Parts: sequence; structure tokens; C-alpha cells
Amino acid sequence: AMAAGIASSAEGSSEEIVIASLELGSDRKALEAAMKTITDRCPNKAVMLLSPDQGAGRVAVMASVPKGLIGRGLKAGDWIREVTGIMGGKGGGRPDNAQGSGSDLSKVREATAHARTFAYGQIS
Repeated sequence: AMAAGIASSAEGSSEEIVIASLELGSDRKALEAAMKTITDRCPNKAVMLLSPDQGAGRVAVMASVPKGLIGRGLKAGDWIREVTGIMGGKGGGRPDNAQGSGSDLSKVREATAHARTFAYGQIS
């Protein structure tokens, strides 16, 4: 339901980058399902989802980048490394799909802001 809400606001927006924080804990399956919901409805947008898990003390991060934006310089693996690095974590993957995690939950807001700045810096 949260993902559907994010998808509908993203659909109506001219923004090419969608970054959202979802309270899904460390449930990677739920995060993947949320990502699919959003990318199915916004196939031309780059999407990054962050899911802080207070109990486990980590933040799961997932990114998906469509071909058009990869062509303009945004690669999911680099994007994930940039963002998880701020939260003391790591990750990576392919240009179109990547995932990782961070361990410093106090840095989620900073990481989210950087995710946006980095992504727009790559595609401008």
C-alpha cells in the first residue's frame, strides 16, 4: 500500500528520480515487491528505496535505474555505494539494479539527501 502511494505520486511528477523511505525492516522480499510496484508504474524513473530496521540496527537499500538514465550516466551500483557509504555500509550491483545496506541509522536523512544530489549530478 505504501509503495502504491509512492508510485502514484511519482507517476504524476516530472521528477526523474524517486527516493523513498519505507518502514519494511529487513524484509528484502517486501522491499523487492515495493520496488516492482513502483518501477512497473514508473518505468522511466530511477528509484531508490531505503528501509530502516531499528531492531536490527541496519538500513536496507535498493535501487533500480532504467536504460535511458543509465545512458545519461546514472548507474545503480555506483548510486548504492555512494548512499550506503554515508551510513557506514556497502553494496553494489549492476547498472540497472543494485542493493546494499548501512549500519548507521542516524545518517538515513543525510544519505537520502545525498542520494538525490548524487543522482541528479550524474544525469544532468
